[in-house]
Amino acid sequence: MSRYIRQHHKYARGTYRNAVIIIVGLGTYKYWSNTAYLAKLEHYEPVAAVILCLVAAIATYLLYRRAMKNRLVSSNISAIDEMNGLEFEKKVAKLLSSQGYRHIRLTEKYDLGVDIIADRDNVRWGIQVKRNKGLVKAIAVRQVVTALKQYKCDRAMLVTNSVFSNVAKELAKSNNCLLIDRNKLLDWL
Repeated sequence: MSRYIRQHHKYARGTYRNAVIIIVGLGTYKYWSNTAYLAKLEHYEPVAAVILCLVAAIATYLLYRRAMKNRLVSSNISAIDEMNGLEFEKKVAKLLSSQGYRHIRLTEKYDLGVDIIADRDNVRWGIQVKRNKGLVKAIAVRQVVTALKQYKCDRAMLVTNSVFSNVAKELAKSNNCLLIDRNKLLDWL
């Protein structure tokens, strides 16, 4: 399945879920407003509408949390968390292949900031892979960005099983470095 179709399905699922919640909410409101009890209490209709919106928002949030929990359980992210650095690099290389990257190769054991080199759409990517339990900090972005010329790469990417610090995100944005965090990595699995 192409990335566009997967993204469209993800968008469509969210849209349909929200539409169902809105329809159920409007139906419930209509039912409540037609009952004899609420008809006598017309000045409470705005309060009922607010309560209904809150219930719908809470239900949406709980459904989202449940879906995310199911996604984590069904994925192999816990296996990735247990890998060593080299195993994680090999796993990311396989995932890159499924994402449309070609000519994927791992760099030498003691790299200078780029673990994987891959091509996609006539762009050579220098990819740094960080299997980490805590925040991935700005130094990881600096490493991959400064190593681009050494490996004759056009763009930088940093992949982690964790999350990035705000400083790392800012530095990556200003250097046109693509960040793949835990959530995006889950989309690749």
